[in-house]
Amino acid sequence: MLNMSKATRPLAPSTRRLVGLLLLLSGALMGLGLLLKVGIAVYSWSALGSDSPDATKLSLNLVGLLASGLLMRMGLRMRRRLTPSQEREANEIV
Repeated sequence: MLNMSKATRPLAPSTRRLVGLLLLLSGALMGLGLLLKVGIAVYSWSALGSDSPDATKLSLNLVGLLASGLLMRMGLRMRRRLTPSQEREANEIV
């Protein structure tokens, strides 16, 4: 029988930095690819109007851009090793 009460160990600092870097890079590459797709969709929309097939996919590409930003944010947080409570304190406006 599996014992679920044991917590997993936190990652080593070097591993956290590597995972954070990989998340940053994947978010940046995903964002770059989606920016190119959004540019093509906007051009198609302006040339052909709202009947173009790329114009209907525009909203999905914009949601993908949001996801790539969240990937990059997760990577930065992992590299800086901030917990959500520490992040709130760091972002306070005095």
